[in-house]
Formats: sequence, structure tokens, C-alpha cells
Amino acid sequence: MDIQGKVVLITGGGTGLGRVIARHLAQAGMHVAVGYSRSERDAFETVTMLQDLGVKALAVQADLNAPSVVTESKRMVEDVAEHFGRLDLLINNAGTTRFVSQIEALTEVDWDTVLNVHTKAPFFTTQAAVPLMRQNGGGHVINTASISGIRASGASNIAYAVSKAGTIHLTKCLATALGPDIRVNAVAPGFMETRWNDTFSAAYIQAAKQQAPLKQATRLEDVAAAYVMLARNESITGQIITVDSGLTL
Repeated sequence: MDIQGKVVLITGGGTGLGRVIARHLAQAGMHVAVGYSRSERDAFETVTMLQDLGVKALAVQADLNAPSVVTESKRMVEDVAEHFGRLDLLINNAGTTRFVSQIEALTEVDWDTVLNVHTKAPFFTTQAAVPLMRQNGGGHVINTASISGIRASGASNIAYAVSKAGTIHLTKCLATALGPDIRVNAVAPGFMETRWNDTFSAAYIQAAKQQAPLKQATRLEDVAAAYVMLARNESITGQIITVDSGLTL
């Protein structure tokens, strides 16, 4: 797909990996809607950065864990349609997690929050986006998965791991349901150095790097490049592209 001049909506697009993806796609000529929940300042800073790259950019707010997530998702897509008049690529990248010391500490609220953001919201945001994509001949959905959804996790991260496994299977089901005019893929990053890691000790981070054959954290720039590749490729659907410095080998 020629992505020059096309429009992308990135949920969780104002911080971390989402911001890097937004920059890469803007550099490739895409106009960007930056979805955010609470990080308003970060989202607007990202919009300014993208506009400086010569593309159109918009910050759109939606709470993807709200009881009204279906309505929130639909409104977010409508905001994109009103501003840009089209949507060609949806990246379901918003994320959250809950770390616990033991399985008994994980509450129903925590469980629901993580599953809502990683499985329910991507489905209903995609559902809202499909008619808009089809107005212009089709489009593409890329979900942010994780290697946590590929390999088993212990108690500390169990809700996140299960939710990301859901993201992976959702990707495959949507690819089957939405073809041939809409492709659906996912990127599964490994351990990345983002602000999520602020609570981790230096020893923990170093140990995580040493587990990978490449002995390094997964580079955000390399992960973002996978999204650009998928956005352009018209022969890939239903696939999970793993970018993890070899951690899942």
C-alpha cells in the first residue's frame, strides 16, 4: 500500500512505542491521529512533533477502559472521520498492566482493566473503523501484541500475558473475518526500555537484556519499523511479527 497521504489512528500514540510509531509513519508521509486516554500533554506534544515533520496530526481522547468503551471507540473514530475524512490504518496500541506479587493479589477490577484495554477495546475500535476504511476501498489494522502472549507468564504478570494472547488470536480471527479488503496483523515486541520500566531495578533490567541472544533490550526504533513494513505490505495478513532480540527462541 502506498501510505503517502493516508491516515492512521494510533491508540496510545502519545507516549512510548506509540510515539515512535507515529514519528516513523509521519516520516513516511502519513497523517496521524494520536489517540490517548489520560496523557493529554504527551499527546499534544506528539502532535506538535508530527506537524513539524510536515504532516497533519490530531489528538483524540478516548477512555478504552470505560464502561462505555464501545461508545468511546466509536466517537474516537468519528472524530478522525470528521477531521481527516478517511481512515486507512488503525493501530491498536493502547496498553496497561497490573503487577502483583502473588496470584491472590490480582483483583477482578485489575483483570477486567487489562482485558478491556487489550482485547475488548481493539475489537470495538476495529468494528467502528471498518466502515470508514471501506469507504475508500479497504485498509489495515495492526495490533500491538507482546511476547508475553506467546510464552507463559507467572503470577506477577498473568493478566497482561493472557490479554496479549487474546490480542494475538483476535488478530487472526479479524484477519479471517475482514479479508480481502482489510488486512489485520500484529507486532509482538520483546522487552523494551520505556517508562513502564521506571519501577524496575537496574539489576532486573540488565537481567532481562541478558536473557535475549542479542543481549540487549528490543529497540523501539526497530519495533516501529515493523509497523511501517506491515503498513506497506499488501500480501501479509493474520501474522504476528515478533521483534524481541531473540528472546522467544
